[in-house]
Amino acid sequence: MPLNVHMYPGALQIDQSEETDQGKYECVATNSEGTRYSTPANLYVRALPNPPGAPVIMERSATSITLMWDSGNPLPVSYYIIQYRPSSSTDPFKEIDAIATTRYSVGGLSPYSHYHFRVVAVNSIGHGPPSQTVEARTAEQAPSSPPRRVRGRMLSGSTAMVQWEEPEEANGQVVGYRVYYTSDSSLPVSQWEKEMVRGANFLNIRDLTPNKTYYIRVLAFTAVGDGPLSSDLHIIAKTGVPSQPTELKAEVKSETSILLSWIPPAHSGTDAITGYELIYRLGDQPEQKISFDPSSSYLLKNLKPFSTYIFQLAARSKHGLGAFTSEITVQTPQTRMFCVKLL
Repeated sequence: MPLNVHMYPGALQIDQSEETDQGKYECVATNSEGTRYSTPANLYVRALPNPPGAPVIMERSATSITLMWDSGNPLPVSYYIIQYRPSSSTDPFKEIDAIATTRYSVGGLSPYSHYHFRVVAVNSIGHGPPSQTVEARTAEQAPSSPPRRVRGRMLSGSTAMVQWEEPEEANGQVVGYRVYYTSDSSLPVSQWEKEMVRGANFLNIRDLTPNKTYYIRVLAFTAVGDGPLSSDLHIIAKTGVPSQPTELKAEVKSETSILLSWIPPAHSGTDAITGYELIYRLGDQPEQKISFDPSSSYLLKNLKPFSTYIFQLAARSKHGLGAFTSEITVQTPQTRMFCVKLL
C-alpha cells in the first residue's frame, strides 16, 4: 500500500492526493461466506493547474511577438495568462488574461527591444505557477526620429565638417547615414547633393563655393529603411565664421517675456564665439535686431501680450556673422483680466 494511503474502519484516507489518484473506487468485504462489493464511487482530484510548457517564439515584428506553448496539463484549463515586461525592467509583469488558445500575439511592443515572457494556466481552483521565462527581441524598423545634435563648422573656405549623434529612437541597428546639402534651399531634398556615411558620425564636405550659405540635413537608416531628416543646418562657407546655433527653443515666461535657449555652434579656439545677433519681428512688422555677449540663453522682455513673434539667431566670431537659424514662432499669452466686485 502506498505510504500516503491510510485505511481505517469504514474509511480510506489519501494524503497529498494528486490527479493520478483519481478514478473509480470500490469497497470489498470478505468473510467465510464470500465476498461482496460496494457500489463504485468515482474520485475526482482537483488541484491548481501545472505550469505550461516554456513559450516558443513563432513570429516577430517590430511591435509584436507571437508565442506558442504546450498546455502542460492533462485536463482542460479555463484559460491562460501571458505575463511580459522589458528584460531590463524590474517593474511587475504586465498581464494579458482570458486567453483561450495556446498561441497568442503580444502587440504594442517597442521596436528592436528585449522582453521577458511567461505563461500561467488558470482553472476553477485558481492560478497555477508560471512557466519558464523566455526572452525575445522584437524586429527592427526604420528610425522614427532624426539624428540628434547636428552641428558643423568650416575647416577651410571650401570644406565644412558636419557632426551628429545617433537618433533617440533608432528602432534597430543604425547601419549608416545620408547627408544632404545644397546652396539652393528652393530645391526639393531629392535634388540636393548627398553623401553616404558608414561607421562614423561625421562628414567633411569639400569643394564648397566660398561665401555661399549651405543648407545641410542628415538622416539615419537601418537595414529596414530610412528615418526622417533632421532640420536644416545652415553654414556660410567662410573660414572662421560660426555655423548656426542648434536646437533654438522659446519658452513663454509671462505675457510680455520669452526665454530663448540654444546649443552654441561648434568652433575651434581661434574661432571663438564673440557674441550673438537676434532678429525678431511681431507679425508683419519690421524686423528688430539685438546683439549680446556669448551665452546659451536670452530673456526677451517688454513684448506685447497675445501676440505672435518670429525669431532667428546667429553667432558671431572675429571673422564675421554666421548663418541664421530657421525661423521659430511663438505666441505670448493673453493678459489676465480680474474682476473686482464693489460692495
